[in-house]
Amino acid sequence: MIRSIKVIKLLVIMLSFSACKKDSKPVVHIAQPLLDTIYTNTYEGVIPCPDCPGMESSIRIYNDSTISRTIYYEGKNELPTTKVGTWKLKDSVFIATFDREKLFFKIKDANRILRVGSDLKEVEGEFASDYILHKQKKFSYNDLEGVYTVGDTLNLYNKLEISHQKKDNYTLALSYVNKLDSLTNCSTKLKAVLDKSYQLNAPLKDKGNLRVIFTKKEAHIVYENIHKDSVTFTCSDSLRQVPFQGSYKKQ
Repeated sequence: MIRSIKVIKLLVIMLSFSACKKDSKPVVHIAQPLLDTIYTNTYEGVIPCPDCPGMESSIRIYNDSTISRTIYYEGKNELPTTKVGTWKLKDSVFIATFDREKLFFKIKDANRILRVGSDLKEVEGEFASDYILHKQKKFSYNDLEGVYTVGDTLNLYNKLEISHQKKDNYTLALSYVNKLDSLTNCSTKLKAVLDKSYQLNAPLKDKGNLRVIFTKKEAHIVYENIHKDSVTFTCSDSLRQVPFQGSYKKQ
């Protein structure tokens, strides 16, 4: 009798383990060649936004456990913001931490990364495709070149002209154009260097940095470590404060 009870208990324990195995999710192993591909590419998309047309999102995941994320809210007249955080890989999901914010990105394949919720489940239904970040086409230095403007080109506007020199070096030609009063016009040139996030950085004489961030159709000038009202440029043999900061559309 005692022996029968022990056998029953053993069967119950074995069934319990068996049930656990059925309920547990299989471990997902990501092959190193796939990870190497992800580490050398940028993934971008337009995530749904409750109070704007869409949130342009671009991420780069690096093999040193860091991740950079640039977001731009379309139609809100705000400059893009870039944050650098760290990541941990859980199965096929990168758990990214930016300050106190956690975001989750799931590897779908070499060309797609999915933005998922904290439950790590993929979004389903008609909006599922809106949460896909696609691999950016192969970067070319010429992609950033061109003329960008902001303002009324028939009257008063700012112009940014970007020219590639060699390797990671560029020239930024900034112009303030007033067609009604040419004496107030201002032009200056800066040397800029491309960083690993494909953004341009130009050190300023005023101690600070001018950064150019790129989104789908625009280039955005922001100042770092210096207030925009403190930035001066040499124009017509004098120093002038020109508010070049802003979003420029590519022509």
